[in-house]
Amino acid sequence: MPRFFVEKITHPAVLSPEESRHAVRALRLGVGDRVTVFDPVEMWIGEIESVDGRVRVRLLERIERPALPAVTVAAAVPKGARLDWMVEKLAELGVAEFVPVRFARGVAELGEGKRRRLEKIALAASKQSGAALMRISPERPAKDLPADALLASPGAVGPLPQGAGIVVVGPEGGLTPEEEARFPRQVSLGTTILRIETAAVVAAARMLG
Repeated sequence: MPRFFVEKITHPAVLSPEESRHAVRALRLGVGDRVTVFDPVEMWIGEIESVDGRVRVRLLERIERPALPAVTVAAAVPKGARLDWMVEKLAELGVAEFVPVRFARGVAELGEGKRRRLEKIALAASKQSGAALMRISPERPAKDLPADALLASPGAVGPLPQGAGIVVVGPEGGLTPEEEARFPRQVSLGTTILRIETAAVVAAARMLG
């Protein structure tokens, strides 16, 4: 069933111009077709009642999303397509929030334009997977992260626990001693050294359970 995002559920739901064009022109949907409509909080099955201008959907039944722990992944920014892949997979898994982090040894930064593009990637992944929409936060320095966050560290021995929380994934160049000292709660993702995007996805999957 086609899925469409709205900023806030209303009765009836009114799709954005972009989503309306996609429904009518790309998917060739019409009056009477069943669709799923969701916002950051709710998800509904509905029936298209009008395609004149913006598509209007009569909502029929609310769908309860699976309850997932509220997991935040705060990670260094990998280069190029690796970042897009990471955000897509985190969103598919049902991560609540992705926080791009500036580390002293990081090699990439995330400007506002890139962040907006990542929001579109997260939205597409949410529409495909059925997960709630993952927030893409503005980039922040490592010193602004909570000190009780879990740091995924190759040198740690304790396993990453399942459940809600914040997991930090550093850059491939490693953390400075000052950055590492900020996060005393360090956990292991295994015996091998993982790239940023792999570590982020593995960590999220383990915390989500």
